[in-house]
Amino acid sequence: MVHGVEISYSLAWDAREYAINAVKGIPEKGYEKIPKYLHMMKEANPGSHTFYERDTKGRFKFLFISFGQSVRGFFAAIRKVIVVDGTFLKSKYKGVLLVTTVLDGNSSLYHIAFGVVDSENDLAWNWFMRQLNVVIADDHSLAFVSDRNSSIAKAIARVYPQAHHGICIHHLLNNVVTYFSGKGVVGLVAKASKAYRAADFRKVFTAIFAISPEIGQYLIDADVRKWARCQFPGYRFDIRTTNPAESINAALRTPREFPVIPLLDSIREMMTRWFFKRRTLSSKHSKPLTIAVEKKIDRRIEKGKTFKVFPVSDHRFLVQGDTFDCSVDLVRRTCSCGKFDLMKIPCRHAIKAGFSVGIRPHTLTDDMYTTASWRSAYEESINPISVPEDAWKVPSHVEKSKILPPESRRAAGRRKKRRYETAEDKIRSSQGTQGSTVRKCSRCGIED
Repeated sequence: MVHGVEISYSLAWDAREYAINAVKGIPEKGYEKIPKYLHMMKEANPGSHTFYERDTKGRFKFLFISFGQSVRGFFAAIRKVIVVDGTFLKSKYKGVLLVTTVLDGNSSLYHIAFGVVDSENDLAWNWFMRQLNVVIADDHSLAFVSDRNSSIAKAIARVYPQAHHGICIHHLLNNVVTYFSGKGVVGLVAKASKAYRAADFRKVFTAIFAISPEIGQYLIDADVRKWARCQFPGYRFDIRTTNPAESINAALRTPREFPVIPLLDSIREMMTRWFFKRRTLSSKHSKPLTIAVEKKIDRRIEKGKTFKVFPVSDHRFLVQGDTFDCSVDLVRRTCSCGKFDLMKIPCRHAIKAGFSVGIRPHTLTDDMYTTASWRSAYEESINPISVPEDAWKVPSHVEKSKILPPESRRAAGRRKKRRYETAEDKIRSSQGTQGSTVRKCSRCGIED
């Protein structure tokens, strides 16, 4: 009551909605513009894939956008692990935002595609995955990471049968904490999930069973191949949580309250900004590997300073001085510690072995972590629509396409934009969303 006027909560809510509509546009009008907007966006960004679908009454149902520039960058330079997630929209007509995110060679978020659907269910996820399949074909080298949403799992199995599907270890740990008891088990599960060697995994998993057979059986039922790094049939590198996609969702927290067209343009604007910033940063970087990987290599060099190397052949070496002796093969790029094989970045043993014969670490590192690849991921720009809306020129069939807004049902009770934050939400938001994943979980100590 700052100005001596007292108003009800509902009146304040309506006033807020009116102000947002005045700035961002009337929600109903936004759905009418979708065909024209998508056409103009494709004109500005050649090779992009956009698609929408209506129900039998002509009401909005699904929408998909993937910029050609980001897809081309994905194939040129990005590790093939796609994180998928959905988050609720807060505008008048609600709906769900579906996102697919990867990490570039510098461990920054890289957006592949996004969609808006009426609700998160089997039909919606299957439709979204089929659209994604248009730009990213099924392949055995591809991996997906998601939470344990059954609709996502079924859609991936149906549309991407050759790809591998992993589940987020953070969600799995939350379930263990919520539904089971057992002192020290959460830390052991986290340790088992990030083990590089099968022997280490079996040792920790045996300890879990000794403390709680119920938790052990639950982890087996969840499919060990989906959450344990060394058991995963494909490559998921260091991407073991859905944090990349959740970070995108957090970065879009305010736009998720906007009508559909401002929401779409906010995502495009975010991608435009990221591409420009990273293109500038990578162009100034002079070292052979990305900033994040150079730092990782430097730490490993320091840790391996006291190791001793014994040649076995021209390319095989025995490295001593760590917890256990390691066998390194520089041609096959393997080490018995398991880290070199799974991460495709030389471990401290391989680095020490390489130095002993004059081989620099960057020549042992996969191309996706090189500065050249980093630059190629951002070679192109994500372009805005450069023509004012009143000057848009579209084909007649696009002009005639009409989309009605979806049915709007007001939820019972007091209206609110955001749910109350949990402790985990506060941890995530405090760690930020500036282009990289969350560093460490405060509960289990997992580094992402």
